[in-house]
Amino acid sequence: MSLFWIAGEPSGDVQAAAVARYITAHHPEVKQWGWGGQFLEEAGVTLLKDVTKKPFMGFVEVVVRARSIYKSFAAVKSQILSSGATTVVLVDYPGFNLRMAKWSKAQGLRVVYYIPPKVWAWKSGRAQILKAHCDAVLGILPFEKRWYSERDIHYTYVGNPLAQKYAGSNAYSPTGSIALLPGSRSQEIARLLPEFIKVAKSMQERSFVLIRPESAVPVWPEIELPKNTTLFTGELKDGMRQCSAALVCSGTATLEVALLGVPQLVVYRANPISLAIAKRFVKVNYISLPNLILDAGALPELLQEAAGGASLLQRLRVLIEDPSDQFIAYAKLRKALEEKDPAATAAEHILAVSSEA
Repeated sequence: MSLFWIAGEPSGDVQAAAVARYITAHHPEVKQWGWGGQFLEEAGVTLLKDVTKKPFMGFVEVVVRARSIYKSFAAVKSQILSSGATTVVLVDYPGFNLRMAKWSKAQGLRVVYYIPPKVWAWKSGRAQILKAHCDAVLGILPFEKRWYSERDIHYTYVGNPLAQKYAGSNAYSPTGSIALLPGSRSQEIARLLPEFIKVAKSMQERSFVLIRPESAVPVWPEIELPKNTTLFTGELKDGMRQCSAALVCSGTATLEVALLGVPQLVVYRANPISLAIAKRFVKVNYISLPNLILDAGALPELLQEAAGGASLLQRLRVLIEDPSDQFIAYAKLRKALEEKDPAATAAEHILAVSSEA
């Protein structure tokens, strides 16, 4: 029995690593190879390529890097075959991994999709690819189960890794620093970091902590920080201790901050062309995971011009003054994410599928 992981983004690398680590500890006889990042490697996977340092996103960005992406397809296919893996485990990264699902199934391999693409938001036709080419679909968002069942696609909710990781955590302090999380991708950082710095400069009476994941170091821009701002490099939970509020790039971090109990403003800026195209197809009312899980606009979501320094400053002051509504929403959020051990549950499902190979 052997597995080949493909996790092309930093967040996927972390989620995949938790499952791979469980397999390494409880089923050491299972061989694991993959494309991912440092966390998968630390979890016992033989990493054949680190693909998390320059993840691609957005319509325009994908077109620009088309040749590089094509070469990556050819390379990973060759390595899957040469490794002798019997099961391919795909983690998020839909533009790449959905194509790999088709190819892998055509080779007679077992295919598991862990953390499937957000087909309930847009490109719902992709769900048929999952149905036709995946032996199992394992997810970490409880509301997805109903959507998939309505389309006759077997989906297993394995629990949410972040809910388990942050169980009992509370990083909120009314007098603490304000956390700045501009994302991990170069495009996100370039668009949001300057706006965050404007906010910090306008609030000299408060201290700020700028949180940078390790994976973002290679793409981090040269930028001068104001004296009231400290740069922290590492895991979000370690950087966000004693925080009064946070400005957070839309993504997995919004759920992490919510589970840490820190009030937040969700912000996002995208390439205008990419955003215009996306608006024509997106079928959900919210962009942040907490709002999607709760199916309510519990957290403010500020996009494009609204994510500018002046607007952020105004909304941030209001949030700091009265965060009570978010605290109520956070309690509901924790309740919605039922307690399970996602790593163990996902691992056992993956191994069950692989044993059928």
